[in-house]
Amino acid sequence: MYNLRYHIASLVAVFLSLAIGLLLGTIVVERGILDRQREAVVEALQDEFRTLGEENDTLGAENEAREDYVNDTLPQLVSGRLAGRTVVVVTNSGRTDGLGSITDAIRMAGGEPVTVTFNEPLLGLDAGEMSSVATGVIGPRLADDLQDSVVTSLTTEWTNPAAERPLTSALVMSGAMAMGEFPLEAAADAIVVMAAWEDGPDQLALALAEQFRKIEADASGAEATARHTGVAVATVERGLSAVDHADMAEGRFSLVYLLSGEAEGYFGIGAGAQARYPAIVVPESGE
Repeated sequence: MYNLRYHIASLVAVFLSLAIGLLLGTIVVERGILDRQREAVVEALQDEFRTLGEENDTLGAENEAREDYVNDTLPQLVSGRLAGRTVVVVTNSGRTDGLGSITDAIRMAGGEPVTVTFNEPLLGLDAGEMSSVATGVIGPRLADDLQDSVVTSLTTEWTNPAAERPLTSALVMSGAMAMGEFPLEAAADAIVVMAAWEDGPDQLALALAEQFRKIEADASGAEATARHTGVAVATVERGLSAVDHADMAEGRFSLVYLLSGEAEGYFGIGAGAQARYPAIVVPESGE
């Protein structure tokens, strides 16, 4: 016989079944909506990636064409600006970043690069053996004066045609440095310093650049974007010019203008650079 308790239990069971049914139905519906939304998001992202890929391909082609144009016009912009000039490029052993770009730019402008490679920091003058080699040529010097005397002597030997270069020869023979072909009748008109070690720029190389500038020869510091050496900033701090992107077309252009005396300052992509490259000097008609 049915009673009130049975009716209540039946009603509870009915409402519970309805609640469970509604819940399951909602989950199924929501899951379907979420699946559709997820598919829509995935499709939208795929479309966006395809669009970005196409845009990147287009930009890459444009940049490549622009780079080709710059490289093709660069020789015309720098042609003859270093004609007949000899430029000493001071680097250090183990360093190749930017060296080829620098020597190529000098040759492109009609100049002749002479690579000087320091095999030890400060040419090893802070050690007894190398200091003896130097003083054996330039005479006795106090320790504090030795580096300055070497800088002065090397600058004199490199910037003046001479029958011999005694200090240069002694340092090369001792292994303190190496030098590319540098005919005795040739004289350096400018210097580029890029020598740097793990603890920073070579201070003797920077002193050489300063000495060149004192005798009114062009001097510049240079480094490549591939490796930050601090040479550019250190050179600028000494009142000289510099480039920090010598491995780029703009850097090669800037360096030629600095070495030709047509510009001065700090050019590159570093925080302290005044511009990526100097204003282009267009020869007047008939020049």
